[in-house]
Order: sequence, then structure tokens, then C-alpha cells
Amino acid sequence: MSFSKAGLDHNEARTDEQKKLMAQIEADGVCPFCAEHFAKYHPKPILKETNNWFVTTNMSPYEGTTQHFLFVYKPIHTNNPSDVTPEASAELFSLVSEIVTEHNIPGGGFFMRFGEGGYNGSSVEHLHAQLVVGEQKSEETEGLKVKLGYKKK
Repeated sequence: MSFSKAGLDHNEARTDEQKKLMAQIEADGVCPFCAEHFAKYHPKPILKETNNWFVTTNMSPYEGTTQHFLFVYKPIHTNNPSDVTPEASAELFSLVSEIVTEHNIPGGGFFMRFGEGGYNGSSVEHLHAQLVVGEQKSEETEGLKVKLGYKKK
């Protein structure tokens, strides 16, 4: 397992900026997605906030995305979707709908990694979801690549 005590997997960092920030978070020994620490480590503004979630743009968007939003669970530090109440689940889908409408998103992908990070490709072990948008399919485009788990070689 490559996760640190702060719940970070440095091997999943995609940019030098992420690697540098993860080193600082590691030194501080906190979860960067817990509500009380998020603003210190995430330079992008919070776009919307509910009792259970906040949404922001991803500071390190996946290669090829035109828009990339991050939805972070607020009430407790968890990586287990069974800890999310029905009310919180409804809030999440309401937030997704609001972002899709407000940003005129014609289509994209929405996913949540959960559980032990060594199974899902996440760099932070704290429940969060992502909405990614790419270009429209054409002869000049190719599929976006998002790691959602691992397979045997």
C-alpha cells in the first residue's frame, strides 16, 4: 500500500504542483479534503456549498478535459459511501445538476472513487466525486483517460 499517514498516494500525483503540495500536506499531517483544511491547500474558490458538500474546480484537471469539477464530502472524514446520508446523496445530485446547467455542459462523466485508495487510483483518501467534460467526439479527438481502478498485467 502506498498511502501515507495523511491519506495521500504520492504515486498518483499527475503534476509537479501536486507533488510539491502533497509534500507540504504530508509534513502538516492533515487530510487536505477535510473541510477545516481544504482552503489552505486548494487554491481554487469554492463555487457552491451545501450542508454536506462543496464543489470547486479541480486544481490539476485531467489531461484533455475542458472542465473538471470536484465535489468533496464535508461532514466527516470518510472514504466510505455508506456514511453518506440519503439527504447528502440528494444534495450531491442537486449540485451536479446545478453545475451542469450553469456551465452549459452538454455531456460529460461523473464518478466517485471510494474505499481504500490502493484499489481506485485516487491520490487522496477522502470521499469526493468528479465531473469531467471533454471535447465533442470527432476525427480530431480521442477518449479521455481516467483511472478508476487496477487490472492484472
